[in-house]
Amino acid sequence: MSSTSELRLRCPAQSHYVASIRHALAAFLQVLEVDRDFLEDVTTAAGEALANAVEHAYTRQQNGDAGYLQLRARVLPGGKLAVDVSDEGAFIHREALPGRGFGLRIIRAVAGKLTIDTSGGTCVRMTFNGFARQIAKSAER
Repeated sequence: MSSTSELRLRCPAQSHYVASIRHALAAFLQVLEVDRDFLEDVTTAAGEALANAVEHAYTRQQNGDAGYLQLRARVLPGGKLAVDVSDEGAFIHREALPGRGFGLRIIRAVAGKLTIDTSGGTCVRMTFNGFARQIAKSAER
């Protein structure tokens, strides 16, 4: 496996695209032969970040344009996997609502590292540790 393994997707920030992006990410991870638990953690975290982008990124636009979101997944040196979900919308700080706001908690629970950059739109970067162990397990099979 090459350290340049990468998946890039861009689509309108609309909810009906989220499942397709998650499926593409799962297929990418299956090609890399990660185990099911790792795959589910990564796709769940990415799905939460995608849903947040759909719901929050472009709510201030008046012209009805949904804008776009991007997903980039790549293998990093040192046996890590990075997944970025980004948009070009405005980051909105909101007060917590009862029964809401679990997306970032879920991401933090499964990703080794989470950073959020709001300097030009929003980029949620999730770094997953243990990717090298997943590759080693698949080589043993």
